[in-house]
Amino acid sequence: MGALDFNFEIPAGERYYASPERVKAWQKILPDENFDFAPPVTDRAAWSRWQDDVFGRQILARARELVAMGWPDYNDATYIDCLETESVTKINTVLPLVRERQGVFLLAEAIFDEGEFLDVIASDFRNLTKLSSWVHPNNDLERRNLNGDTIEIDLVTAHYSAQLGHTVYILGARLDASLVRDIRAEVDRRAFHPLRKRLETGEDVYWWVDVTHNWNSVNLACMVQAAAALLPAEERAWWFATGEMLVKYFRESFNNDGFCTEGVSYWSYGVANYIFISEMFRLGTNGLVDLFDEPKMSRVALYPERVEIQPGLFPTYADCRLGAQPVFWAQYWLDNRRGASTDESQPIAHPPDALNSDKLAYLAQAILWMFHTIDPRAPRATNRPVELRNWFKDSSLLIARPGPQTKRKLSATLLGGHNGVNHNHNDLGTFTVILDGRALIVDPGLEIYSFRTFSLQRYESQLLNSYGHPVPRVAGQLQEDGPEWQTSVLETEFTDDVDRVVFDLRRAYDVPSLRSLEREFIYDRRGDGSVTVIDRVEFSEPAEFESALISFGKASISGHRVTLVDGPTTLHADVSIDGADLEFEEDTINQPPHPIRVALRCAKPVRAATVTTVLHA
Repeated sequence: MGALDFNFEIPAGERYYASPERVKAWQKILPDENFDFAPPVTDRAAWSRWQDDVFGRQILARARELVAMGWPDYNDATYIDCLETESVTKINTVLPLVRERQGVFLLAEAIFDEGEFLDVIASDFRNLTKLSSWVHPNNDLERRNLNGDTIEIDLVTAHYSAQLGHTVYILGARLDASLVRDIRAEVDRRAFHPLRKRLETGEDVYWWVDVTHNWNSVNLACMVQAAAALLPAEERAWWFATGEMLVKYFRESFNNDGFCTEGVSYWSYGVANYIFISEMFRLGTNGLVDLFDEPKMSRVALYPERVEIQPGLFPTYADCRLGAQPVFWAQYWLDNRRGASTDESQPIAHPPDALNSDKLAYLAQAILWMFHTIDPRAPRATNRPVELRNWFKDSSLLIARPGPQTKRKLSATLLGGHNGVNHNHNDLGTFTVILDGRALIVDPGLEIYSFRTFSLQRYESQLLNSYGHPVPRVAGQLQEDGPEWQTSVLETEFTDDVDRVVFDLRRAYDVPSLRSLEREFIYDRRGDGSVTVIDRVEFSEPAEFESALISFGKASISGHRVTLVDGPTTLHADVSIDGADLEFEEDTINQPPHPIRVALRCAKPVRAATVTTVLHA
């Protein structure tokens, strides 16, 4: 939860849960009995075939490792320590391990069916019940959940609920009846009851219910999975109908062009869970309800392919991890799910293992791929030609790639929009340059999350404010945060040789004397390729002005040239200024991973200036 995320009251006349008529319609088309992505453990034909698969052997080995490790250091004391030290390091190490134990023990028991892991499954659940709260302590800063004053649902609670639902449905025939009763009661107490009560009364409704980012899809997908596995028919239908109604807010997080402002790492998380809820709907309705029938979502599904800059390289705008890759199974899900046409897709040569069991955090992805793909061991993909560019018009994002005539593999990206996106960085006008598979001009991506990251002090971080991005500093001021601070597109030109975009950046800065600020970005495919960035500024009175380059390479400066070296790759930046003398200053960003910043500065205050930077091999 961020500093500005607050629960709310639903206004009179509005409703955040499905109508009785829609609930009845869902009840008519859903199965009478509980269901899940995977069959019960008693279906030995379905499960035992995985015993000789490498995945089954890996799961068994990992399960035995986790048993030997014992229950992690996760209790109320861990929770309190996180709050008192204002450090999420320990808790963020423990939580994925707990989820991994839930998934791995279940899979090992279901595949091999020897009773080896039933005791640890039961004891792990008992340890969870001892926790005063399942909520992440960073989402409970006032300790209201810890102290029992309220019960809220966050990502941690939702994931536990879904995985416990899978446990009951798949292993129910092997579990003690008392354990099954207790799991049902605990998930009802910590998840079903408090959320449904809030939605139906309209009081103290969880802030994430109508947010336009991944919290919406993740929590709803988890609740629907748990409902399918645990609840009787009428209650199950209520959750399906309400999930259908509320997941529209996640769809609204994407512009019509399909762009995800949070990058491929958060695309993977949010869209993976959108897949979970969509496939639960497809499974329960025999294909009648498919959330990917929404026209925009077909573009969203292609997002990773459309933003791939060079093979395996993706933009790291906003809180996207450096080096992030889209989750393989989610990226290719629509080509591989049961019922998909194989007319245009082909088997992928040497694919990664979609069932890689390394740190299995979310059980749903494994059982969905195991039991609901055309062939889990022969993934498919539709091969589409790589385009010269992808221009996301609604989002002001350009991905520019070399053409067949370009002698070097030089690519670039440019981003506009506004400074109020999900996981926002103040980075309007930011750009990156990639040469021969290495990013020499970078957007440095997310910082290591801390208590400050989602607080009112978020933009004290140089990785998150505009100082740590290759954008201007104007009259000594950085960019402002919020959706009202934005760019507009003045011109575009796209040809086989040149891509050209001009942004108006004036409304990104709170500088009264700033009359105009334009950034012209030119990507040229001819010869070895080049990128030219031209910043034109005008003030009503003399003011300081500088642009910047951000890099993880080593910088050297000679005359008007900055040379950036990263391993075997060298990029040159030739800089000139009209209206002032040029001076350079190198600095190191104050947050890990500590990229360098090279300021391209007007040596004295100016009324007008043009800074031109030509980047080339």
